[in-house]
Amino acid sequence: MLISSRQNPLFKQLNALNSRSGRTKSGLYLLEGVRLVEEAIASGISIKYAVYSSHLERNQRGVECLAAVAKTGVSPQLMDDNLLCELANTERPQGILVAAQLPIALADDLRFWSEGGLWLLVDGVQDPGNLGTILRTAEALGVERVVCLKGTVDPYNEKVIRSAMGAIFRLPILHDQGNEVVLSNLRQQAVQIVASALTDSVPYDQVAFAARLALVVGNEGAGVTSFWTEAADLVVQIPIVGQAESLNVAVATGILLAQIVQKRRVS
Repeated sequence: MLISSRQNPLFKQLNALNSRSGRTKSGLYLLEGVRLVEEAIASGISIKYAVYSSHLERNQRGVECLAAVAKTGVSPQLMDDNLLCELANTERPQGILVAAQLPIALADDLRFWSEGGLWLLVDGVQDPGNLGTILRTAEALGVERVVCLKGTVDPYNEKVIRSAMGAIFRLPILHDQGNEVVLSNLRQQAVQIVASALTDSVPYDQVAFAARLALVVGNEGAGVTSFWTEAADLVVQIPIVGQAESLNVAVATGILLAQIVQKRRVS
């Protein structure tokens, strides 16, 4: 049966997931496009609803994607192309959109803090593209846990998900976390806290990094908050040779993580 009206209950439910409050209330988030849906299923992400446009059935990969969704126990429902475009928030939707289950909160899970050796704390990053790139880079460089502190863009924002290129499915992520709780958990596990800052800091190549470490990166304009620069065991900077005053936060995160991983490997 074709979904052709904005009054359809499923359309309304899916449309609500385009807001952070809607995602929080329902415990669901949207994934758009064949590649993301394939990766989500391969990563064991729980799919609750799926809608698609008729053109998806005109290519083999689209047919295979629909079959993969059906194997999860969810029956994809055909939706009018214009309505699907509204939900997808992209100029050229790829023909399928699913609602997936948000991961169960891990804040009280001792394993999140006691296991692993490399955490990334994101302190107030606002741009979805930046956060998505940070997550993609973090996974590539071996980060084992990510904490998005209060004031950071929702990691399940559709633009973050697209920029993360599937990393969102494979990284344990805590989001909307308070500073005090996170700091207390890290202190209890004797994790070295390293903050990035342009001032009152030392070049990253002049310090030693511990085996268990949490890197804190901050807002695009204001940087890491004073709470974390004051709590940090080390405050480091990236030496800049040229005339640029600073680097994009996603670029800076990649440089710092690569340096941390390299120095710990050598030591």
